[in-house]
Amino acid sequence: MRIFAFSLLIWGFTFPAYAISFEEARHLLSRTGFGIAMPTDIDALMGLEYEAAVDKILDGVIDRPLTPIPDFQTSPKQRKLVKKMNADERRAFRKLRRQDSKALKHWWIREMLATPSPLTERMVLFWSNHFVSELRKVNYSQPMYAQQAVFRENALGDFATLLKETSTGPAMLVYLDGNKNVKGKPNENFAREVLELFTLGEGQGYTETDIREAARAFTGWRVNFSRGGFLLNKKLHDDGRKTFLGDDGFFDGMDILDRVLKHPRVAEFITEKLWREFVSEQRDDTEIKRLAKLFRDNDLHVKPLLKAIFLSDAFRAPANVGSLIKSPVDLVIGTARLLKASNLPAKNVFGVLNNLGQNLFDPPDVKGWRGGNAWISATTTMQRSGFVSGTRRFMKIGKPKPANMMKPIDHVTTDIADIMARANSDRTYLQRLVLALPPVLPGSPENKKMNAKNKSKRQLLNLMLDPVYQLK
Repeated sequence: MRIFAFSLLIWGFTFPAYAISFEEARHLLSRTGFGIAMPTDIDALMGLEYEAAVDKILDGVIDRPLTPIPDFQTSPKQRKLVKKMNADERRAFRKLRRQDSKALKHWWIREMLATPSPLTERMVLFWSNHFVSELRKVNYSQPMYAQQAVFRENALGDFATLLKETSTGPAMLVYLDGNKNVKGKPNENFAREVLELFTLGEGQGYTETDIREAARAFTGWRVNFSRGGFLLNKKLHDDGRKTFLGDDGFFDGMDILDRVLKHPRVAEFITEKLWREFVSEQRDDTEIKRLAKLFRDNDLHVKPLLKAIFLSDAFRAPANVGSLIKSPVDLVIGTARLLKASNLPAKNVFGVLNNLGQNLFDPPDVKGWRGGNAWISATTTMQRSGFVSGTRRFMKIGKPKPANMMKPIDHVTTDIADIMARANSDRTYLQRLVLALPPVLPGSPENKKMNAKNKSKRQLLNLMLDPVYQLK
């Protein structure tokens, strides 16, 4: 009932209404997408007032993937059968599981490359890095896909729904050992991460006693492997009295989630993470508190919060433009989309992402990918440059230098005719499109023998090789 209260709260904190500029459209699209703005997407926003442009992007989020779902060859339902297999049969089964893992990862890459709503995939990736599960431990691709479906369906929705559906999903129950949590011998892993990583933040607003009591409440939560869903085994559930966050009662797991969702720290914690994701690595306590209040007043619905973030002065402040480091997904998927490399093999994209430190469905640990400066090292800097240099192969402007190169990708076609036409009529266009800030490297000397088309291609490549291209 308070879902529209945000409009009153953000009034006075935004720019006056006027048509969005090219630079604002590029910034908005690069931050809500894969670190780059497509020319046609910029065109679609031009002429709109800035708030209308924000609404267009938010309203474009979709809750179903366009790419056909993989036909998985294995599932958790086969667990009992595996126990009866001989050594050769188990090896064959493990091979099928590995094939399913590759199919799932390649499927998501293809969806990122094709989606008409980059913000959808950005939010799916954000929630995947918030409610972390690792395929390498869950073992089966099916529950990981099901978990991602929850993120997709609720990407901009109710945080309470996200928390509850993810918590009772097979992937999370297996990953955080909730499936092993029994009366008399509670396993604290899931309870700890609910408080530390999902809702309040490490050391914020809870005690070790709260973790222990919550773990008791979560006992008996199980995966129904035969049906693939959740069940409560009452024989394994501790139904005794518990004290949690100052309240006393006969709490079960859902009672714990309901009580923690009422904690004011939840709104602030999620707002802090979305601030770092979309605005800046630098905190602004005043703005975060304002936005967190808006989030609480809208019953923890994400869409009003994101709209307020994108409309804020801070989001468009010059100091914050080009202040975030692109993730490997931003760099690789964004570049491929910019060049319209529609037949770029998902297998090769996965290899590049993995080398750069972002193995989809398999973050490094329960805390996920750290982001920011953690993406950059001496090794990944060379590999990032190598990936960009390799694009000249399918832009057809000569062979890349062998140094620092990743495995070459042949037979990839691009469609940059539209970009080249715009560049030929406006010498500043490519820089304005591709870079968030002025380049730091000088351009290559002009080759008078090159025709206009090849000069523009060379300029595009040089801009992409500039260190500023790593920023958004």
